[in-house]
Amino acid sequence: MELGHRVELKQRVTLSPQVYQGLSILAMPIADLQQLIEAEMLENPLLEVDEPEPEPLEADEARLESSEEERAWDEWLDMYDELDSNEFSAQRDPNEQAANTEEFVGGAVSFSDYLEQQLAMMDLTEEVEAAARAVIGSLDTDGFFRGDCGEVAALVGVSTKEAEEGLRVVQQLDPPGVGARTLAEALMIQMEFLGLEEPLLERIIADHLDDVAANHFRKISRALKVGEPQVREAVGLLRALNPRPAGAYSPGPSPGYIVPDVTLRRFDDEWLIIPNSDSVPTLRVSPRYRSMLRSGSEADDETRRYLKDKIRSAESFIKNIDRRKDTVSRITQIILEVQSEFFEDGKGPLRPLRLEDVAIEIGVHLSTVSRGVTGKYMATPYGLFELKHFFAGGYRTSTGMDIASTSIKQRLKELVAEEDSAKPLSDQKLAELLSAEGVTVARRTVAKYREELGVEPSWARRRR
Repeated sequence: MELGHRVELKQRVTLSPQVYQGLSILAMPIADLQQLIEAEMLENPLLEVDEPEPEPLEADEARLESSEEERAWDEWLDMYDELDSNEFSAQRDPNEQAANTEEFVGGAVSFSDYLEQQLAMMDLTEEVEAAARAVIGSLDTDGFFRGDCGEVAALVGVSTKEAEEGLRVVQQLDPPGVGARTLAEALMIQMEFLGLEEPLLERIIADHLDDVAANHFRKISRALKVGEPQVREAVGLLRALNPRPAGAYSPGPSPGYIVPDVTLRRFDDEWLIIPNSDSVPTLRVSPRYRSMLRSGSEADDETRRYLKDKIRSAESFIKNIDRRKDTVSRITQIILEVQSEFFEDGKGPLRPLRLEDVAIEIGVHLSTVSRGVTGKYMATPYGLFELKHFFAGGYRTSTGMDIASTSIKQRLKELVAEEDSAKPLSDQKLAELLSAEGVTVARRTVAKYREELGVEPSWARRRR
């Protein structure tokens, strides 16, 4: 065997803890994010709130300000005063039902509920959705699917192909790796989510997980005919993945109040998206500590190393906070564009909007959009809404108009409210009435929506 050196160029994707920090920050409600920012500022003295002090104008510069600029500034202040007054004194429809503030109080969501909430925002056939819900019900405590697609098919009355499609749908949900049948499959799903393309790591996951657990790096090196340092580097990436997908989910404590992530304000015919900078302040690296790294500073080498580490940590944290703001704002912008009819007066119908559509539009993974809408709220002139409120599958009417399932539910609620209590409408009759209005909905879909609305079946609604 001849030994020799060889120069080889490779493109590698490194996985760092900052990636997971960014995903966690995106998934957090603002109340939890506030606590994280406070803890991070206590941990890292170089991190501080960016509060630039306005520089006083020189006397001669102040005199040069034109009267037009002064009037523009006064008009701007008047506009904000008007907004503040409208916030509390805007006239409301006297027939409009007062909002129930208890509905805005968040609570801890179970892992199954979290997954099913994501399903509700996807455009699925009834059969695939039923299969996906059955798969979710079969997950173990670590988030693995230990059942069989044939059993799922028999349980919900769908074909095996539809059951397998339901499993694939669950495997697209957040957290990455959920619904995997094996540890290797969970790790592969996470690699795909993170955009990792490492052939060596894929081979290790496929054939050598037991050797990794036993730290038999030399054995792996010989089996795959690569250097041991390469194996150790790949295993380092592997250990950054999560072997227990459900362990990445944490509902957090139940908040007693809701803080909006963004606020929508209307200026004439234009809408303005305002991130909540009061609750999520703009951060920066302290200029005083940064100046200690300049040449001529009296800081010793150990201090410089400490400062460099803290600066890198602070800059990474700031980027993740800014990325969260940007992602939520971009999702809000798409919601504003798609649901423009609703935002005209707060009463218009919602159009179908899917997580997949938004993911494609902003160029991110499906689970990133899921994290970006779950637990995030939007303050509007018409009330406070969770972003996922605007996501729903839909139907096409006989006239070719798209209508969201939320609008179907609202119409069902109205039909039940208008029915004769002595002869309540059956699910089949409700389906026929909707069909007469141009919306073809199956009877079992009506039954599902009725249950989600908390409406009893016709026999229970009959008054004697």
